[in-house]
Amino acid sequence: MKKPILDLVDGEQTVFFQAGEEWCFLRTPRSYRLNGLPTPCVIQCHGHHGFVKDGSADWLSDNDKLAFITSLTEAGIAVASSHATGNHWGRPSAVAANASLFQMLLGETNLDEKRMGLWGGGLGGALLWNSVTGPLLGKVKAIVLQQATISYESVIRNHKFKDKLLEAYGLPPGCDDDLAISSLQFNDPVNRTRILVEQRGQGLASLLPNVLFIHGDQDENMLYKENPVRLGEVLSPSGAKYAFHTFQGVGHATYALGDIAAEVLVNFFKREYQL
Repeated sequence: MKKPILDLVDGEQTVFFQAGEEWCFLRTPRSYRLNGLPTPCVIQCHGHHGFVKDGSADWLSDNDKLAFITSLTEAGIAVASSHATGNHWGRPSAVAANASLFQMLLGETNLDEKRMGLWGGGLGGALLWNSVTGPLLGKVKAIVLQQATISYESVIRNHKFKDKLLEAYGLPPGCDDDLAISSLQFNDPVNRTRILVEQRGQGLASLLPNVLFIHGDQDENMLYKENPVRLGEVLSPSGAKYAFHTFQGVGHATYALGDIAAEVLVNFFKREYQL
C-alpha cells in the first residue's frame, strides 16, 4: 500500500512537508480525524520576513502570531502555510507554490474542500488575492485580508517599500514609477481584479470567496484608503461579498492587538464554516 505523503494521525499535530518545492506546515485541531467528518482549513499567507522551514515557521514561533493560529485550531479549524518563496510580494512563483499546497491538502488529509479559506497579512495579502483570482478562482470559501498589501500602485508611488516590491519581481530599484506600475499591472491585485470585473461582470461574484478586510485606518505602511477601500470599490460592481472590520486609530499593528483581532478573524471563519 502506498504511504500517504502526509503522515497524519487523529487529533492535534503539526507536520512539516514540501509542496511545490517549498516547505509548508499543517497544524490540525484536537477534533481532527482521518476518517469521519472532514475538517475545515485556513491557509495562512505570511508577510515580510515570514518563513516556513523544515521544523519551524515564524507564525509558530512568534507568540503574538501563534495566538491567532491557536485561536483557529481551538475553534476546530486546521491551519496550513507555505514558505512560498519567501519575500514574494505575490509573484507568480509564490502563487504556484500556494496552489501546490492547496492541492496537496485536498488529497488524503480529510480536510473539507468545501470549507477551504485563506488568510494573509502584509505582502501575504497580495499572494492571497493573486491566488484566489488565479489558480484558486472558484475554489475558496472565505478569506481574510489583514493589514494587507493590495495595491502595487500605492506601494510604488509612496516609495516606502517600492524597492522591495521591485526586487521581488526582478526590476531595478531605480525604475521610474509609471514604468514600474505598467510592468506589474497584471500582478497588481487591484488591477487584475478590475480586469476580471470587466471580463466577467456580476458572474465573478459566484467565483470569489466572501471577504473580510481587517485593517487599521491609520496604517502607515499599507494605506487604508489605497488598499482595502480601493479593492472594495473595484469589487463593488461585481456583487462580490465583502466587509470591513476597521480598527480606528490603529496603524500597521493589528497583530499586536492580540485576542481582540484574533476574535474578529476566528468569528468570521466560524460563521462562514457554520461552526
